[in-house]
Amino acid sequence: MRFVKNDIQTPKQLVPEEKRKSFFFMVMVVGVSIFVVGTAAFIAAFFFRDMIQARWDMFYRDVQTYAIYVAAVGAILYIITALVLGVSLRSTTYYKVQTIMKNEVFDPPRKGDFTKALFARLRDLDDDWAFFAEVRPEGSPIKIPQVIVGPAGVFTTYPSNENPERKRFADPNPAFEKASQALGKAVGQSVLPIVVFSSPKLVALYKDLKKPKTRAAHIQEISSLFERRKRILSEKQRQEIETVVLGLIDGTPPGEKFAK
Repeated sequence: MRFVKNDIQTPKQLVPEEKRKSFFFMVMVVGVSIFVVGTAAFIAAFFFRDMIQARWDMFYRDVQTYAIYVAAVGAILYIITALVLGVSLRSTTYYKVQTIMKNEVFDPPRKGDFTKALFARLRDLDDDWAFFAEVRPEGSPIKIPQVIVGPAGVFTTYPSNENPERKRFADPNPAFEKASQALGKAVGQSVLPIVVFSSPKLVALYKDLKKPKTRAAHIQEISSLFERRKRILSEKQRQEIETVVLGLIDGTPPGEKFAK
């Protein structure tokens, strides 16, 4: 299966290749290294406090104070160089710094976004299938979390990990069904919406309590729903639908809050 993304959704390197050869990036690497050394020294001082006292006649808290100063210098160097290189300081985490140092794309997990988990279940489908995320057709009350296009038709999914028995459970069915109908009008094909839960128990509770009009399934069985369906779309139809869906993506950049 292909995961089709627009330019906004596509994970990128926080520091592009042309900037990684600059003086400021080298200073950033030095700053991160100094910060790591200072942090490691702060922690080690506690575990080796008796040896420090015996060998150097120095209280371990004094060593920790010096370590904080060292780590602070590293942090300041990182902050300055990040600003120069255009790296946002918001939500600076170990993962974020690691991707910069390892020259990897920045694609952190997002709260409430189950796209990666769902795609992992479907990725073994062949490349006749395409997977899209954050699609908002005209007239839709919500973003459709995922749209799946393949030989067997067009499908929408709305993953949820909430318990339908809870009083604060928000049934996605009404808005999700309207959004799927709006997508159907946009692509000129019928669309099958599926609410996806993490376990068979939640599916059973949802069907029993909410009597949904849309289909409900658990994530372990989701791939089989597509594998066993008959082919109804030609290659030309699929390509045309994929083009329309790609243009309807209302995505957010990796690292930003996921909004339905």
